[in-house]
Amino acid sequence: MTAPVVTAALELRGVNAGYGRVQVLYDINLVLPPRGVVALLGPNGAGKSTLLRVASGRTVPSSGQVLLRGNDVTGRSPERLARVGLCSVPEGRGVFPNLTVSDNLRMWTFRPGVRRKDVEETAYGRFPRLAERRRQLAGRLSGGEQQMLAMSRALTADPDVLLLDEISMGLAPVVVAELFALVRQIADDGTPVLLVEQFARTALEVADEVAVLSQGRIRLHGAPDQVRDGVLATYLHAEGSA
Repeated sequence: MTAPVVTAALELRGVNAGYGRVQVLYDINLVLPPRGVVALLGPNGAGKSTLLRVASGRTVPSSGQVLLRGNDVTGRSPERLARVGLCSVPEGRGVFPNLTVSDNLRMWTFRPGVRRKDVEETAYGRFPRLAERRRQLAGRLSGGEQQMLAMSRALTADPDVLLLDEISMGLAPVVVAELFALVRQIADDGTPVLLVEQFARTALEVADEVAVLSQGRIRLHGAPDQVRDGVLATYLHAEGSA
């Protein structure tokens, strides 16, 4: 009996990318399976955010392909990709600080077929703390709560693929652990996640697979236990060559 063919949720094939004459990514091959968390790790300047920009449609690669559920989506805009199920939370959170939590959630409903009740049920169900802060200005939330609010925007679209960029940035370790537990839950509920991170320790605990990027190339790829010892060496090599 022939085994069924499993189509990757997201795949980058032979991707080269950069900005003008500056090349940042070199022949990137990366697969996000239909389930689970893939953590993309690497030191500052490794090219992680550029890779995520290519995957989310914000940067067009100079060569190579981006495939979503087996379909070539290279060069499509972030808006078109969002409509077919790929949602991202970029670094910086991107909430409206002068609006309340409730009004931020209402902003997510400005799309056909999206009801405020459904948005709030999804957001408050995933992040009960947001329900407690619903009348508070987003700019007065803690960093972790702002990150939850930003993640709620992506989740209300019921994405097929979720891309997360440096969600731990500037947050206390206890808050990072809480957010990563939510990432694990999201993946276990059926949404595959590509998690881009600089800080490796907690990401290794939540990931099913790990890819380590250094100087624009993937240097290691495998299960967390397989690459754990090599992660630190890759980081130190990058720092020593800087």
